[in-house]
Amino acid sequence: MKDIRGKVAVITGGASGIGRATGALLASRGMKVVLADIEPSALDETVAELRAQALEVSGVRTDVSKFDSMSNLLHQTLARHGKVHVAFLNAGVSGYAPGALWEHEINDWAWLIGVNLWGVINGVKAFVPAMLEHGEEGQVVITSSSVGVVAPVPSAPEYSMSKAAIFSIAEMLYAQLRQRQAKITASVLVPPGTINTGLFSAVRNRQPEYAPSRPRKEITVTYDDLLKRMNQAGNPRRPIQPEEVADYVLDGIVEGRFWILPDQRHPDIARNFDEIIRARADAILSRGDPLLYLQKAV
Repeated sequence: MKDIRGKVAVITGGASGIGRATGALLASRGMKVVLADIEPSALDETVAELRAQALEVSGVRTDVSKFDSMSNLLHQTLARHGKVHVAFLNAGVSGYAPGALWEHEINDWAWLIGVNLWGVINGVKAFVPAMLEHGEEGQVVITSSSVGVVAPVPSAPEYSMSKAAIFSIAEMLYAQLRQRQAKITASVLVPPGTINTGLFSAVRNRQPEYAPSRPRKEITVTYDDLLKRMNQAGNPRRPIQPEEVADYVLDGIVEGRFWILPDQRHPDIARNFDEIIRARADAILSRGDPLLYLQKAV
């Protein structure tokens, strides 16, 4: 969409991190933005702050793991604005269950599947028909991760799996929309792995139905702790702010690109991505050891 002014964007996970930064940027460029989030206090605060900047932003409390909640988000958006041009399916959680993946509880898997995977499925099911119906240009942007597209992280199996699955959905959605010669398209956002967001403390919003069966001390990681651990492990990382990623998203929407990744504006991040992508491709082509790229995973 070359001209986004006056168009409507819906952003899940919109109260913080990449969602908030992208909502602020799109609204500053003249879009009407609806932010959705499961955390009502953070959502209300974000909407109030952006409205104070004279931006056209509203909020709808949404649990993306529930189709009825996502349908409500669509209906409230249509009631307010009449159309949806950009559906940014961005909400996601990351958990740190103790032990190896075969020792994790079913609810550890169910939580990340519910939010990360079903959140995208519900979003596609709710929004794509409405976007096709109005017949105008539009885009579905799905937030995957470097661990879902570039290389998985063995210490985060549920997260890596769910982000790989929604990357596959983005590919299939893009292909099917092209086959139907639709005016809307699909993209995958692949942000760097160390962004200053609330993702690493997402357990604060873990729904009761996904709670562990036995009480346990939940593991949370601060952003500073994450950077420190990665640098101590010989995997150096610099701080990355959500606003840097929002720039990628805006460009991807305006240019209608499928791949939304770090580019020449941030050569250090792009170079790291490219190195791991090549290592993974080489391991596949040579039928080699996955540890050649898993050890380098971002």
